[in-house]
Amino acid sequence: MQNIDTKLLRVFDEIRRTGSVSAAAERMGMSQSTMSFFLARLRALFDDPLFVRTSAGMEPTARARELEPPVAAALAAMQALMAPTVFDPATSARVFRLCMTDISHIVLLPRIVNRLREAAPAARIEVQRIGPDTPARMEEGEADLSIGFMPQLDAGFYRQRLFEQDFVCVAALRHPRIGKVLTAEDFAREGHIDVSPSTTSQLIVEQAIRRAGLAREVVLRLPSYLGLAAVLAQTDLVATVPGLLGEICARQEGLALYAPPIAIERYAVNQYWHARWHRDPGHAWLRQMLAELFLQGGAPAAAAVSRPRRPAARRAD
Repeated sequence: MQNIDTKLLRVFDEIRRTGSVSAAAERMGMSQSTMSFFLARLRALFDDPLFVRTSAGMEPTARARELEPPVAAALAAMQALMAPTVFDPATSARVFRLCMTDISHIVLLPRIVNRLREAAPAARIEVQRIGPDTPARMEEGEADLSIGFMPQLDAGFYRQRLFEQDFVCVAALRHPRIGKVLTAEDFAREGHIDVSPSTTSQLIVEQAIRRAGLAREVVLRLPSYLGLAAVLAQTDLVATVPGLLGEICARQEGLALYAPPIAIERYAVNQYWHARWHRDPGHAWLRQMLAELFLQGGAPAAAAVSRPRRPAARRAD
């Protein structure tokens, strides 16, 4: 076992994640033959095939599954040992990987990019879409943090509330049937745009509609919010969206904003990160930057957070 070095551990981890020798080699910046050589060394060291080829890719053996937790722990410990003790945003070329919804792309990302370019001009941002695998990507170090609403995170994650979102209804500025106020009758009569698969905000809207005893006719389902404003501006359809998104759509396309005729609960937009990054200086700087950009009420980030109980995601220290 004394012959196992960090590179071999990374080879094991990358093959486990990708299920492919070639994909693992590409991620580590080496040739496939070199990756195969390291895999052969691992197999010899553990006297086990570790990964076997199947129609679904390279599947771990029972022995490999036993090794997954200690390998992950060893890599995390090595990362902590090698992490810089200070972070200088003025010179850092770090790539920050953020998981966001398409609403956040429209509402938050421009401000994040502008602030990062001012404070850390050599740093870069890689945006990933929030999905079912987001917690695993954060846990495995493939994503730095997520911005949104993720109430089902397990223990091992921190969260910090940035702001709350309310809702507005959006329609064409010169809608043929809606006046200065959108009534419940208007809401029930008009055709609506929905986004599928349903987002957190859309689920909240659906629940509010059911509680109010109303129904809406969904005429158009979109795969994302990115084309919403243009469609609303050129049709007589209505959409119910988070308030900040509605304001941006209205500015871009000259749309009209209305107070919803039903009560819709506000929801929190948080930043989430895994415990592996909690003490990392660069990560702490990124979180502080986001808090300064979006934290409501002007409170310092440290004053706005606390540590909750398991199993929910922990609030930051």
